[in-house]
Amino acid sequence: MSSYETYNRIFKLGMQSALEYRMDLIFSLLSAFFPIMIQYFIWSAVYADNPDQAYFGYSYHEMIMYTIFAAFTTRIVMTHVEHEMALDIKDGHLNRYLVRPINYFSYRFFNLIGQKMFFNCLMVCAIFAVLICYSIYNGTPMKLERFLLFLAAVILAFILNMLISYAIAAIAFWLSEISYFFEMTGLFVIIISGGMFPVDIFGPWVNAMLDYSPFKLTIYFAANVVSGRLAREEIIAGIGMQGLWIISMYILSRILWRIGMKRYLGLGG
Repeated sequence: MSSYETYNRIFKLGMQSALEYRMDLIFSLLSAFFPIMIQYFIWSAVYADNPDQAYFGYSYHEMIMYTIFAAFTTRIVMTHVEHEMALDIKDGHLNRYLVRPINYFSYRFFNLIGQKMFFNCLMVCAIFAVLICYSIYNGTPMKLERFLLFLAAVILAFILNMLISYAIAAIAFWLSEISYFFEMTGLFVIIISGGMFPVDIFGPWVNAMLDYSPFKLTIYFAANVVSGRLAREEIIAGIGMQGLWIISMYILSRILWRIGMKRYLGLGG
């Protein structure tokens, strides 16, 4: 069996697995709207006294649009595969992949794409619908180029987040009980990636530090691409930086896993 056939089958298995649990899919879709509603009421209260005032560089409408786009983008790009990888390491299930002619990261990557494909397509359609409604509300034509650049940015953000999760999962080679650690790091990554609110809130000093990390190039960057806050040149530069960070995180994660595998005992499985 060729590599293409192997990973195509893994992709299909991931998709079948996701569609088997339809209620989970429905609840995941519904839960995507809860953070939006909470943020809507919070920002409406903040801007209530002075609706025309810009806070952190965002007008009221810009903040609401960012909230919507960031919430949907978070659902698209966050992977949370570190939990499954850590269990494979802890329980010895990693042995199954070591004795097969298959790359473990590639297996997890294509399986995850299959699992999230239908859900992510729905999220992208929701973003497209919001863009159309916002364009009608403002009386301005929607630029298809902006949406296509967003698709490129969000795909690269997904790959980048997958590699970040892959690197974080390597900690399981050194620590046996890390579920709480993953919950903490997961929330932290969402916050500094702009998943809850724009990272502009943290001020110039923290933002300057985040400029040297990959996190701003995921949710925050993609949400600002689709909302139209970034110029075309800034978007192209950001996509280029995403590519560089993907290469860097791939190298880092491979190094961490190579070191970690020297400690792997393979017990269980």
